Amino acid sequence: MRASHVANQRSFIMARSIKTIACVAAVISAALSTAALATPWSEPLYDYIYFSDATKTVQVGYQAGVCYNGYAGVAEHAVGTVTSHYVLVRTGTCTSNGAIYQ
Repeated sequence: MRASHVANQRSFIMARSIKTIACVAAVISAALSTAALATPWSEPLYDYIYFSDATKTVQVGYQAGVCYNGYAGVAEHAVGTVTSHYVLVRTGTCTSNGAIYQ
């Protein structure tokens, strides 16, 4: 065999291997992205209850938990006063399909 013929064969095999690897990577990538889209997620939804001091005996404010496109958050405005003394009350779950309230 000529050296140029061997070089051409190697080049052909290398190009075919690269195409095969690219195809396999594309299939795996498509499968993973489809699985990610189909997988529902969820996260807990909480209301905040604010108190005047660390004894947590006098409630001074409240902020409702809400779902934004499946992600948990709180309402933009609190009712009353927001303090550093609060408790979280689990009120439901935010999912990719909406809120589920307890």
